[in-house]
Amino acid sequence: MSDLKVKDLRKAFGSHGGIVAVDDVTLEVPQAEMLVLVGPSGCGKSTTLRCLAGLENPDAGVIEFGDQTIFDASRRIAVPIHRRDIGLVFQNYALWPHMTGWDNIAFPLRSRWASREEQRRRIAAVAEVVDLDRRLLDKRPAQLSGGQQQRVALARALVAEPKIVMFDEPLSNLDAALREQLRSEIRRLHEEIRFTGVYVTHDLSEAMALGDRVAAMTDGTIVQIGRPEELFATPATSRIARMMGYRRLCAINRGADRWTSTDCVFAGPAPDGPGPSYELLARPDRITIAAEGTAVPSDHEYRVRGGVVAGVGYLGNEQELIVDLGGRHLRLVVPLGRTFAPGDRVDLTARPADIRAFPLSDKPEHPDTPSDQETEA
Repeated sequence: MSDLKVKDLRKAFGSHGGIVAVDDVTLEVPQAEMLVLVGPSGCGKSTTLRCLAGLENPDAGVIEFGDQTIFDASRRIAVPIHRRDIGLVFQNYALWPHMTGWDNIAFPLRSRWASREEQRRRIAAVAEVVDLDRRLLDKRPAQLSGGQQQRVALARALVAEPKIVMFDEPLSNLDAALREQLRSEIRRLHEEIRFTGVYVTHDLSEAMALGDRVAAMTDGTIVQIGRPEELFATPATSRIARMMGYRRLCAINRGADRWTSTDCVFAGPAPDGPGPSYELLARPDRITIAAEGTAVPSDHEYRVRGGVVAGVGYLGNEQELIVDLGGRHLRLVVPLGRTFAPGDRVDLTARPADIRAFPLSDKPEHPDTPSDQETEA
């Protein structure tokens, strides 16, 4: 049974609805599944979640929680947020500043007229689950660290045992170490409690680690949805591939009797591609770098020549290389024992199984989608 069904959801902003934030989104979330919406800023993922929560009123579509219709534009049904049986965890914590941690967690229970005894029992249980000491619960948010505040927010979202828990980039304001720790905590909580969840993030590692399924969004639509390993291995479009960390090796033009590469010297058989012009993408960790003209593994049939090391960085037991491919910069990380220096001419090689071919598009990349000019991979 699905805890959440969404059909043809649409939301636009502006005086005449000229800015479409969510465009014809349809999805289902089975009971106890964690669905992660991932994509660059402005792709519509947070607006989709706000529509599900009741913080925004969609312009069209249907939303069902189990067998209850909570929104239907054609029938003018719009259940208010306080009657949707959801838990919400926000990016900015959204705790009441004048209340203690205990009172913040108790708020959903008091809204449901729970007895004092039930409040004590449930708050004690959820505080233990999210690893909150009772002494912290007696403090107000300003007296807590960011991580402690987010644990209070998690406890508040879970304490009333809602039908669906929704997360709107809840770890974005935390430092890297704490973000990784709380990500593991959220995964553990989901495995233990088995709540149905919808999680929004622009961070690929969060999406891969937390999602039973991942929905990749661009331009207000879900372009691809599936298990994390499916999106990682077989991205449906070049935009999704770049979101998954793939980067361009080169572009190919196929003629009737020959083929050429538009931006580098490409050795080896030209892979089949979608149409006469297409680009070849691969993940940087699947690309091998070698000094120009040296031997490479026999199964690395694709070889891109003409690379120049533009920069070298020290990463402890690894080395970061910025390789210039005809004006495009590609970031690679290699073991420290392999010595490269700025100005070295290098070849890049890859196995056919690690190459993905996509049509060349004149459509510009979204500003938050990594491009081939960027050095981050």
